Amino acid sequence: MNRLLVAAGTLVAMLVSVSVSAGAVPAQSAAPAPTGPKVVGMSAPANLWTQRLREVGACGAEARRVFANLQSDGRSQSTIIQQTVNAGMMPVVSYKVPSVATLNSGGYDAWLAKTRTYLDGLGVQVTATFWHEPHGDMSAADFRTGSKRFLDRVKAPHVAVGPILNGWLLDRQVSTFASYTDATLLAGWDFVAVDSYQNGTQSRPGSLLPARAIPLLENWLDRVGQPDKPIGLGEYNGFTAAAITAAGEAILSTPEVWFGLAWNSTGGTYAPLVGDRLSAYKTTKADSRAQRDAGC
Repeated sequence: MNRLLVAAGTLVAMLVSVSVSAGAVPAQSAAPAPTGPKVVGMSAPANLWTQRLREVGACGAEARRVFANLQSDGRSQSTIIQQTVNAGMMPVVSYKVPSVATLNSGGYDAWLAKTRTYLDGLGVQVTATFWHEPHGDMSAADFRTGSKRFLDRVKAPHVAVGPILNGWLLDRQVSTFASYTDATLLAGWDFVAVDSYQNGTQSRPGSLLPARAIPLLENWLDRVGQPDKPIGLGEYNGFTAAAITAAGEAILSTPEVWFGLAWNSTGGTYAPLVGDRLSAYKTTKADSRAQRDAGC
């Protein structure tokens, strides 16, 4: 009987070990407290990245948005991610998957484990997101299920996991925004971020500036019991220098903000940063409240 009990105990220990190593219990990440210098960065298509970085100036550009599709080896967009690390920038990586249903049923668990190993092995701060701006792409329930699986299997000491949600939902559809979250996810996510853009068009800019998402998100997180959760802007852009300046000031002056990345290329009605809009962005990343590499 004693041998049976010992054997049973050994089997349980082995199962627990396998469960933990597979990522069933999320690790503590190294996401910083949201009180230090703000990480100002940029998002641009890979084929235009070098040009856009040259136009804004590398000094003070401390993060790069990377769009990836989950792969079996966990190394999707590894060339760009490594270039980002080599440049001293934080990779802000957004992952999509071939099939959300397959993810939610556990079909990509091994892929997620390899992604965690690869990202954590870089040895620097990285953020990882499952399916940015999910509204309209899947049900809120499917997003929550996929987000929980992603969180449990990708979060690691160097990998901060959080969502990048549709910021415009905070304007008048807060309940819809909230449906993509729940208490467990909010407690486990290292940050909550949104993409935020100015409404209107270049010829008729609207009054809703990209900066609005920061106080709206901050206040919502207060109401759901997460007042200290780090905040991010995965992307922002506007039609005027005033819009870019206001977004920069909101990033720099809001204690909870961790990072803010400007979209710097053509996209929909939005244009690359040029002229006074470019100057406004340069002013943001040169501010003393922004993170800067030594020697900048």
